[in-house]
Amino acid sequence: MHPRWASNAIKEISVYKSTSHNVWVNLSFEDWILSKVDLTCRRILFLWRNSPCVVIGRHQNPWLETNIAVLRDKGVLLARRRSGGGAVYHDLGNMNCTVFTHRQDYDRERNLQLVCEALNRGWGLDLSVNKHHDIISGNQLKVSGSSSKLAKDSAFHHFTLLLCADTANMTTLLRPAPLLSLTNTSATLSRRSSTLNLSSRSHDITWDAACSHIASAFYSAHDITLTNQQRMVEVEPGEEGRFPGISKMADELKDWYWIYGKTPKFTLKAENEFKFGHLVFTAEVEGGAITSCDIILEHSSATPTAFLNNLKDALTGKTALDYLRPGMKNVTSTFIVIDKVRQTTQKMAAWLESVA
Repeated sequence: MHPRWASNAIKEISVYKSTSHNVWVNLSFEDWILSKVDLTCRRILFLWRNSPCVVIGRHQNPWLETNIAVLRDKGVLLARRRSGGGAVYHDLGNMNCTVFTHRQDYDRERNLQLVCEALNRGWGLDLSVNKHHDIISGNQLKVSGSSSKLAKDSAFHHFTLLLCADTANMTTLLRPAPLLSLTNTSATLSRRSSTLNLSSRSHDITWDAACSHIASAFYSAHDITLTNQQRMVEVEPGEEGRFPGISKMADELKDWYWIYGKTPKFTLKAENEFKFGHLVFTAEVEGGAITSCDIILEHSSATPTAFLNNLKDALTGKTALDYLRPGMKNVTSTFIVIDKVRQTTQKMAAWLESVA
């Protein structure tokens, strides 16, 4: 047995390979194991991947980490996980590994070293672990980032592995909207790094092959020989009958309040130049809702003060901030999605047309 994996207390080792590509289902499966499974004498490895999505850390601000309007246009999901850390892009070319242990058995370095050794041995790579617990290639390009969640008696450590991800999509989506400025926030900021797809080093590194190598290394670290018990078990994490309560957990993760409302309070500023003047929108946001805002039209020959005050009153308290899209051809599109101010918006549109 590998010295760092040695433990007389461990009686059961399991490897699960998800058949789901739904980010909320796979994330909720992590939560389910952490809260429902006794890990005192057990270690579990969960291998999974998702359809295109952006996943932010528990304490992050989605408006700082991604362009929400672009996500919506591309049909890419946004998820907030329950662990900390930075924002990541997932697609079917990005592998995720989660190691579940008892809290006293939690060891990020050990988990990452096992994966590095498995991939280096399988494909002759030069992967190593840096001080941030990232897996990097020999030229210092990032292949994997880590995060974790620790409960009273259990813990999980999860990390990505870039196999053949769409890096162009990743670059586009892990970039905040232009013309937006966010300040006065305690949200965790992502650490930007240059990345590498492992498939660029070896074309035969596939999802199935990587799963097999990593699972084999996980079992071998515990001196479990090549028997039926070394076989990965494919699971559909969303099976309510097998995992009671999983549906509710997934619903909680896809809820608007969890994704947006859990954002630490912040100040937002958006501005743009139009034919009729320079428009500046500033808002204080808490719980995903606008608690106060200001709209100023600068350098305009006709400023409808009463109208702008009415619009500010109408926007305050609304939770549709994720639809804010500065830089569009007209200001009406910025607010048209907020049903309760639609009538006010139409008046604004008529006024803009008269002065533009």
